[in-house]
Amino acid sequence: MFKEKTNSLKIETLSQSEEQDYLIHSRIEIQQILQTICKHNTRSALYFDARRNFFLTLVLGANDTGIWIDPASRATDNRRLLDSPEIIFVSSHNQSKVQFVAHNPWQVIYEDKEAIFLPLPQQLLRLQRRDDYRLAAWPRHPLHCILKPAKNQARIMSVMDISLGGLSLECQDKDIELRPGKIYSDCEIDLPEVGKLTATIQIKNSFEISNRNGKTRRRVGCVFLQPLKAMTMPLQRYVAQMQCRSASAGMHP
Repeated sequence: MFKEKTNSLKIETLSQSEEQDYLIHSRIEIQQILQTICKHNTRSALYFDARRNFFLTLVLGANDTGIWIDPASRATDNRRLLDSPEIIFVSSHNQSKVQFVAHNPWQVIYEDKEAIFLPLPQQLLRLQRRDDYRLAAWPRHPLHCILKPAKNQARIMSVMDISLGGLSLECQDKDIELRPGKIYSDCEIDLPEVGKLTATIQIKNSFEISNRNGKTRRRVGCVFLQPLKAMTMPLQRYVAQMQCRSASAGMHP
């Protein structure tokens, strides 16, 4: 039994409304997340005895029925876990915390070794705090943000990176006032395979960058103001999909 927990593997406690923003119900997506955790030998934690005790472990295998877990080193911990009516699994996936509640664990043999089997959960919490991860633009899947100044025509800006909390834009237009504090409403961002988002953004900073060829462009950091669930859920899904693709390809976006 490990006596110390790492911060990343502590149980996350959210309000019911907060939790709904991060829950995944798709069995295929849940399976893919758990398979990625298994593939990368990501350290995980199992909590039992009404969350009073835990041990660190690894996922040995995962499929559409559930996951196989490496048992604890102490037989007493395994017996108490198997007798627990509720088990909390905590791990991480592409820099996001993963957590779900498991019931009815089995002691089994997996690839000629002892293991604990947990049925595939019906829902999984994938917690990505707004500023935890910023997804850099992938050249094969470029993103654009359409700004709509009040007195000017709409302008299309290239998105350099995006997160649940905001985005960075590359700007060549000199006729748009992109000073810190400026607010633009009804901005549109088209996420491939997910859909179009409409957001209100506020400019936080603006600075010049120089390319290798010597040309200078402006890069603008923005935050989403009062993002609604209708926006954050698709954006979270898009970021997760691109992270999975990047991991599968063995490369960064």
